[in-house]
Amino acid sequence: MLASIDTKERTYTDVAMKIWSFAEVGYQEAKSSALLQEQLKAVVSWHAADRNAVSAASSLANVTGKFRFRGVSAHASAAPHRGRSALDGVEAMDNMVNMMREHIPSDARVHYVITNGGLAPNVVPDFAEVYYYARHNDMRVLDGIWERIMNAARGAALGTDTKMELELTGAVWNVLPNTALASVMNARLKEVGGFEYTPDERAFAETIRQTLEGTLPPVDSSNQIMEPQGGVGTASTDMGDVSWRVPTVQMTAATWVPGTPAHSWQAVAAGGMSIGAKGMIVAAKTMALTAIDLMTEPAHIQKARAEFDKARGPEFKYTTRLADRKPALDYRK
Repeated sequence: MLASIDTKERTYTDVAMKIWSFAEVGYQEAKSSALLQEQLKAVVSWHAADRNAVSAASSLANVTGKFRFRGVSAHASAAPHRGRSALDGVEAMDNMVNMMREHIPSDARVHYVITNGGLAPNVVPDFAEVYYYARHNDMRVLDGIWERIMNAARGAALGTDTKMELELTGAVWNVLPNTALASVMNARLKEVGGFEYTPDERAFAETIRQTLEGTLPPVDSSNQIMEPQGGVGTASTDMGDVSWRVPTVQMTAATWVPGTPAHSWQAVAAGGMSIGAKGMIVAAKTMALTAIDLMTEPAHIQKARAEFDKARGPEFKYTTRLADRKPALDYRK
């Protein structure tokens, strides 16, 4: 299968060095902008999952932020009139956002959690914080929803005589699928194929599946290749931003036991042993072969670019609320 790589080693070494240079970009927005606009022709990526498949679906755009309210502390029984409750600001904001739910698109999602509500019931809290996520399948719609959430925060601060500040922790676009790239990658994934479990791996998988609920796919589906599926998923990913800047394709590989939900201990357990390693190798081989096709057959890039330009439209301009801020690596604190 990989004999063609050996026969053109010099060409593919050059390809690999170019891919490596792009991989160093990370979150350096200035550098990535130059690469995305001037050099990079396509992005090939993967994500861990419970199945082998190329994605043809979009995702949900997502904006996240921490709203911090500051008031005046006072004894809640002896001198409540001197206090200005930061928690009142949070609760007033939450009430307004909850009333707003009726008046936003039904497929939007707004989640929040109060991360700090004060320290003692008999003390008016001078600090409170609420952490919000908002999602929709179109960032241009989500922008308007987020503006209304911010207006609720501003109104809450005004009404409770507190001060509000916002730390924007994230903003990612919905994925722009590219069927031309998906077709190329799907052909290579079928060529690579899935993998079989050893007896020990199968025993491990059966033990994991006893902790899962609902109707589960066959335990041996790691050796199957699923056909690409369209639609809109419920997840959000920063790959979405990349997909609006340059044609992008992504696959999943069966690094988890079939039926495992994402972000679960069962996913971690399988990903850290040989099942996860085998799935990763499927992804690595598929990505390498796909990249070689794209670098050596310009027609694939041309077709992907034409689809990309048509989907974005001639007036499209990429923007992000994150602007020049550094990654919020401590956003859980």
